[in-house]
Amino acid sequence: MSESRSGGSRPSRGRAASSTDSGSGVTRSAAAEELLERARALSKDPSSFELALGVYRDAVEASGFDASVMLDYARFLIRNSRGSTAEEVLALALARHGALVDALEMYLDLVRELDLPAPRATWALNQLRADIAAHPGSHRAALDYAIPHQMDDVLGTIGAGPDRVNKAIVLINQAYKDDSFSEQTLDAAGEGLGANDVVRAHLTVALGRGNRTVATDLLKSADPRAVPQNALRRAIRRARGAGKDTQVIQYVEAYRKLLPNDGWAKRLQDEYQRNAVSNYQLGRTGFPFPTMRPEPAYQAQRDHVFYLLHNSLPHNSAGYATRTHGLLSELNRIGWNVDGVTRLGYPYDMPGMAEIPDVPLHDVVGNVDYRRLLTGRQIEKKNPLFFYTERYSKALLELAKQERPAIIHAASNHWNGLTAVKTARRLGIPSIYEVRGLWEVTRGSRNPEWAQSNMFQYIARMEADAAKGATRVFAITEALRDEMISRGVDGDKIQIVPNGVDTSRFTPTPKDDELASQLGVAGKTVIGYVGSVLDYEGIELMLEAAEVMNRTRADFHVLIVGDGAELERFQKHVEEHELEHVVTFTGRVPHEDVERYYSLIDITPFPRLPLPVCEMVSPLKPFEAMAMGKAVVSSDVAALKEIVTPGVNGYLHEKGSAESLIEQLTRLLDDPEHTRQIGAQARDWVVENRDWRRLATLIAETYDELAR
Repeated sequence: MSESRSGGSRPSRGRAASSTDSGSGVTRSAAAEELLERARALSKDPSSFELALGVYRDAVEASGFDASVMLDYARFLIRNSRGSTAEEVLALALARHGALVDALEMYLDLVRELDLPAPRATWALNQLRADIAAHPGSHRAALDYAIPHQMDDVLGTIGAGPDRVNKAIVLINQAYKDDSFSEQTLDAAGEGLGANDVVRAHLTVALGRGNRTVATDLLKSADPRAVPQNALRRAIRRARGAGKDTQVIQYVEAYRKLLPNDGWAKRLQDEYQRNAVSNYQLGRTGFPFPTMRPEPAYQAQRDHVFYLLHNSLPHNSAGYATRTHGLLSELNRIGWNVDGVTRLGYPYDMPGMAEIPDVPLHDVVGNVDYRRLLTGRQIEKKNPLFFYTERYSKALLELAKQERPAIIHAASNHWNGLTAVKTARRLGIPSIYEVRGLWEVTRGSRNPEWAQSNMFQYIARMEADAAKGATRVFAITEALRDEMISRGVDGDKIQIVPNGVDTSRFTPTPKDDELASQLGVAGKTVIGYVGSVLDYEGIELMLEAAEVMNRTRADFHVLIVGDGAELERFQKHVEEHELEHVVTFTGRVPHEDVERYYSLIDITPFPRLPLPVCEMVSPLKPFEAMAMGKAVVSSDVAALKEIVTPGVNGYLHEKGSAESLIEQLTRLLDDPEHTRQIGAQARDWVVENRDWRRLATLIAETYDELAR
């Protein structure tokens, strides 16, 4: 089901969906109703969670997977911090009844809270599109999504219906869209309607379009009976997801005047009164670090370092964990004793990990010790930030007094950086903050509206404060170094420690002829991408290039190894453009088989798009490709220009340009011997400049300078 959501297609509705869906007019069985009532009763007692869970599952099955029963079940899961499971349940509910707007509301909220791929939200909205015509009772609620997401087809369906208020809403929205709104618009839309209905229609549009000024003015003056409570609640959720704190606070205040006993609104208002004051002050005045203790709190072990991490092996194995393990393995090999210490609450707070078996407090992977800061299985709240770092620092202090490290070194993000600086100052020892990326920039690249929010500015301030407070700063690219300097960090204390690769693991290997035959690429020059299939990687440019080159030549094949949020979209693109004979997707492959797939590849494009995250952060994959002797073609975003020297260890193409990418690929396709030469030179360069052994010595030099 999750794969279908990632690509935007519909999971199967299954048998008998039409006879059991909420809104279908079919009454649920008495057995299902009885089970549902029993589950609701049990859910009120926290000690009966497991029993309630089982009864809810029975109720869902007995109802024939009725969408409204699944919605009830999802609410129970969310109340008990089972967001990942609730997301799956809500997706199934929406697959059966896409116009169940309460389920859509909760689902989109979870997509934001769990930071799930954007195509999941698109998939859910497409469910609404597909089902809205058959469910006129959902039309009013659907407007709360059709307006902000500019779903003209849904608006047309609703506007053509008989409900006069809905017609007024659609008319007013169109006037705003056309920039032609006036008092005459309200007169025309409100013909035959009462004053409250006109206000209700206008408020629905203002809330949906995110027009805070109009909405707040109307909320202040409107008869409470005219306020669309559901539309207001959904506007609160959207504003919260977009980081618009001021808007949230104003809307929640209005909502509570209407529903003073609403538990959700009260909790949200309490949270913002706590957090907004605390985080607002941090964003305004900076993070309040303690003064540096004049003498160390203990006799430090000079070679011992704590390295604070967001995630690590064996629970995560993507680029962040790979860089960590590569560096720590080499630092420990050359005589340092560097322990990876994961942040307070990890890994239970990661999506899908709330119910994993108990995690040991100490893991050993290879020659690296990984320590966990856990006080139980509960999900650690990260807001207010200051209090999370206090709890994190307290746990770290206890461990530090036992192990006596000489340095605390933290890798992104600011949760680790701020805690490292705070704890190191309390202990009287130096700290290092390693900026591997700026996660607010990553999110802002995907959501430009969020990049203008107060939350973006606040997180940017916290990242800068962590770097300013640290004794030294590492950055993985010059572009990141420049960004931190622009935020006020002293450039003299920032050192570049770029990404790298284990060149003893990634080596040129003979082509796996058996695998080549299986994939149908034997005898072809293989243009291959190995990595996450994400929107900003530029894979769409590769597909466009393949389509154009396929018109004039048949000597190449494009191989895309990996999965990700955009995989199904790109697979569909290939099918629609009839490129299956030119492009092959393998999906996820076992980690130990990656080198087999690399053996087939001759040219490795990295056509990252011109987005801030791509300009600042370099991926690991180009180094792996170079280490295996592949000819690299990358876009000329700043982070990749730092790596690739045209004609020496690869080639660059103009970022965002398929035409330029085609030019560089054609250069290599036309000259196989030159392609092999560029690959060999890339191998030589990466061994000399980007092996983890080389990069670990850069860090070790700083350790040696700081350790007492």
